[in-house]
Amino acid sequence: MKRILQIFAPDKNKIVLSSFLLLVNVLTSLALPTLLSMIVDNGINKLDFPYILRFSIYMLILAVIGAVTMIFAVKLLAEISAGFSTRLRIMTFEKVNTLSFKKVNEIGTGALLTRSTEDAWIIEQVAYGAIRSLVTIPVTIIGGTLLAFLKDWTLAIIMFSCVPILVAVVLFIGKKTVPLWETADKYIDTQNATIKERLTGIRVIRAFNREDREREKAKKATMSMAENIIKANVRIGLISPLSIMLLNLIVVAILFIGTMKMQNPYSLLSAGDILAVIEYVAFAMIGIINITFSIAMFPHAQVSYRRICEVLDAESIPAPSDLDLPALEGNIRFDNVGFVFENATNPAVTEISLEIKKGDRIAFIGGTGAGKSTIANLLMGFYPRTTGEIYFDDVPMNDMSVQRVRKNISCVLQKATIFEGTIRSNIELGKSGASEEEVLNAIKIAQISDFVKEQKEGIEYPIQPIGANLSGGQKQRISIARALLKEAPIYLFDDSFSSLDFLTESRIRMKLSKVLAGKTQIYITQRVASAMTCDMIYVIDKGRIVSSGKHKELLAKSTIYREIYNSQTGGNNNG
Repeated sequence: MKRILQIFAPDKNKIVLSSFLLLVNVLTSLALPTLLSMIVDNGINKLDFPYILRFSIYMLILAVIGAVTMIFAVKLLAEISAGFSTRLRIMTFEKVNTLSFKKVNEIGTGALLTRSTEDAWIIEQVAYGAIRSLVTIPVTIIGGTLLAFLKDWTLAIIMFSCVPILVAVVLFIGKKTVPLWETADKYIDTQNATIKERLTGIRVIRAFNREDREREKAKKATMSMAENIIKANVRIGLISPLSIMLLNLIVVAILFIGTMKMQNPYSLLSAGDILAVIEYVAFAMIGIINITFSIAMFPHAQVSYRRICEVLDAESIPAPSDLDLPALEGNIRFDNVGFVFENATNPAVTEISLEIKKGDRIAFIGGTGAGKSTIANLLMGFYPRTTGEIYFDDVPMNDMSVQRVRKNISCVLQKATIFEGTIRSNIELGKSGASEEEVLNAIKIAQISDFVKEQKEGIEYPIQPIGANLSGGQKQRISIARALLKEAPIYLFDDSFSSLDFLTESRIRMKLSKVLAGKTQIYITQRVASAMTCDMIYVIDKGRIVSSGKHKELLAKSTIYREIYNSQTGGNNNG
């Protein structure tokens, strides 16, 4: 509750003003039945037209005041609920950016998307109704009941007798809908994850003619989601007809008993009083129906809020306090480092011990699944080490924030990630506010100048989401340009040339050897051509370093390296 109030805090003045306007609207509405009963008893019954006209004008004035206040109140409520939703979504988004990769994978990207959108929207709707209900409903019910008592206490008791019955029905129905909403939200997560996966891999799906299979997966999640939502909405939908039926029964009872009482010569009850009480019953019932819907929606909002709080309360990566320290020199040491994926039986890497000096150019080479990229992820702090320690300039990685580690490493990851925007905006991720000259220089080194020159927009060439209008090689070269724009003592290239032809790769490597001279360079690759010019090459197999040395040394002593070399060169061992 404290968190909800904190999110509402910036709009507290609007909440007070909208509450006042709603109060005025309710009071004007409550005054109308009394004026109407006065018109019936003192005007119509006595054929006093001036009286009827005068009080009709009073009713018109009150109606106009009520309408104007409601218009402004609704506008303010819309602004309040939208502001609440905006702040909640920003909080969720900012929190997601501080979560560890383990936590993100645990919750799932589909679930995070749902919680930032669908769950936030549900809470927004309930928040809108709650603010409105907290002011209008108590005043409507209490005020209507008191005014009804002033007219006739018997009729007021009949009117008020429906409240506990209706509240009991709503609470019962609301309790029954909670598990349905929980299940529905889980399937919404599954649906989003399935659709995201399908859209991301649509080319592969179409290449293997698997549209029907993927469609069936999405259909299954959607049907399960819809089934639970329909059941929940049907149960909530019972509230309205039950309330209307109860309202009609009460009106019939009031008319019957009121008519019987009017036949008593000693009764002060008039036709106008009965009409006013029926109006108050209608007001009270509308208020009760509104609050019952709020109560009925509360379980869904509760589920949504609990799901969002699961994200907001998750452990974050600690805020850095060492970003102002001088840049690292570029010395790295692995001391018996190992890592095991959760629920895996075998370690991804184990007993990794090596030392990299400032300015060294080293390479990790091995087959697919050997553990090369895991080493890169450990170095970047994406995965927590299971055993051992990594040192930067003899400082344990545990004593450094991951933000400082990443600040000192410029990397090109295995999967070239491109964002919607332009070539320039994608490259400038490496250095915010970089000059056009710096961007063009990085483009030149990454060997993508020809592509940029072919586009009439140049570096402002628009890129579609996930780089859909770029080839794999273009994505990799833009990623390389992005990394080069960032000034760092350590450069990490994780299988960053796999989509390039050998000539382009050779040109880039020649440029990198000059531009990054004196910087620590780490190449993770399956290509011998990418590794053979490095100062030291580490051969990885089944998560272990099985051999190390320079190119010619490894040709002589490492069977695995020699097999990789022969498979890529046709068996020419003169390299």
